[in-house]
Amino acid sequence: MFQTSQDILYIVISFCALTVTVFLSMLFYNMMKFFRNINKIVEEFRVRLQGLMNTVTHIHNKVEQMSGLLSLISEGAVGFVKNAVVKKAHDWIDDRADDATDSAKDAVDRAMEATAKKIKKTARHI
Repeated sequence: MFQTSQDILYIVISFCALTVTVFLSMLFYNMMKFFRNINKIVEEFRVRLQGLMNTVTHIHNKVEQMSGLLSLISEGAVGFVKNAVVKKAHDWIDDRADDATDSAKDAVDRAMEATAKKIKKTARHI
């Protein structure tokens, strides 16, 4: 079977080569499993991040809608208050001062418009 020490050397070398091959195969297999798991984790992270981005976009759109509604409501309230104040002022002027001139009524209209602008400005701040 073994005639020289060189035969033993060849057997040892072949055994070492086989061991190194098995070790490298196992190493590459485990590395591939590791990278596959990392790929799955990254993909799951992307999916969750996309879901989070969709949620943030949805909330942003809802806030914009609410902002539009609030500005519409405030403009409506300003118009209502302006009309009520102007009507009350005209009624008061008509009742109290039948002899008031057109310039006095114009001054009241300008004052009411200035008051309405201030109310609108205050409503926007709210």
